[in-house]
Amino acid sequence: MDERAVASFLARFFRFGAEPSVATYLPLFHPDVTLFDDGMERPIGYDEIPASITATLALAQGFRMMPERWRGRAGVLFVEARNEATILGTPCRWQSVYRVHLDGDRVIDGRRYYDRAPLLATFDPAAPRLPTLARRTDVGRTQAVEPLDCLAKGLTGGELIALVASSWRDHAWHGLAAAFREDATWYAPGVESALPREAMREHRAHFGDLLAGAAPRLVASAGDDALVLSEWCAGVPTPSGKSYALGMVERFDLVAGRVLAARTYFDAAALARALVPAAPASV
Repeated sequence: MDERAVASFLARFFRFGAEPSVATYLPLFHPDVTLFDDGMERPIGYDEIPASITATLALAQGFRMMPERWRGRAGVLFVEARNEATILGTPCRWQSVYRVHLDGDRVIDGRRYYDRAPLLATFDPAAPRLPTLARRTDVGRTQAVEPLDCLAKGLTGGELIALVASSWRDHAWHGLAAAFREDATWYAPGVESALPREAMREHRAHFGDLLAGAAPRLVASAGDDALVLSEWCAGVPTPSGKSYALGMVERFDLVAGRVLAARTYFDAAALARALVPAAPASV
């Protein structure tokens, strides 16, 4: 990637995070941009951005966004950020990933990934929720993760992404779990606390069941042998008969070729709503 363009974009992105306004937000974007955020009904264009961010900042009082880490490759940049705001009088904090395609130092295509479910549950307890993706198992029933000889030397970032893709394709999670260190943790929507390595296979299998066999495919990735971020999409069957377009980002921290920490970002609120059984037709 053009490091100078990335640095120019990040400087403006940091400024928006510290001083959010239309004036600091709009310069991030190319005039032909397509922008999508979880909760939007459809992607929006450049001329719609001022009204959209004005409405967001009106709801999220005192909003601040602090970029923490980023990686880029072939024109795609992932930025993981910490966010905070007061929403309807309630202080809120959440993590997110901004995935952007850059044209020069301007965003030509952008999407933010985060889990709206915890925020929405605070204000609308009746909103649909996903079933827990971390089944309760006692210590005696947790699944031991046996080491694999082929992973003894550790993984590169590219090899890890290939392993995730093959695990989705084959619906087999032992190899991926074996790529994690014994003290590794994984945070994901639908799970209230960090998953230990022993619970990862069951979590991933349960998530796959929820997607009804829809295997996410890789859209983009960036990283190195210390940090990898990847974007995935899947068409999930729903009770309405329509396919729900699931998008998600996964972040992996590696140490000496093994995963130390991971986090999955997707909109659990939108997925839960899409999976609600259709109401019976009135007679």
